Formats: sequence, structure tokens, C-alpha cells
Amino acid sequence: MTRKQKRLAVIAGGMGFIAAAVLLVMFAFSQSVAYFYMP
Repeated sequence: MTRKQKRLAVIAGGMGFIAAAVLLVMFAFSQSVAYFYMP
């Protein structure tokens, strides 16, 4: 694996990790939004 390939792999892994974290946060937020709409 060349340095360029290794760097691309690290960047891709970081992007995937960030995307997963954002999806989890959005899912958790969509679950808790119901409480805000309750009168």
C-alpha cells in the first residue's frame, strides 16, 4: 500500500465514521422530537 493509498483509506474511514455518527445523532433526535410536540 503506497502512502497515497493509505492516506485515502484513512480519509475514507474517517468520513464513514463521521457519517455513521451523524446518522445515529439524527436517528436519536428524530426519536426524541416526539416529546417536544406533546402538549
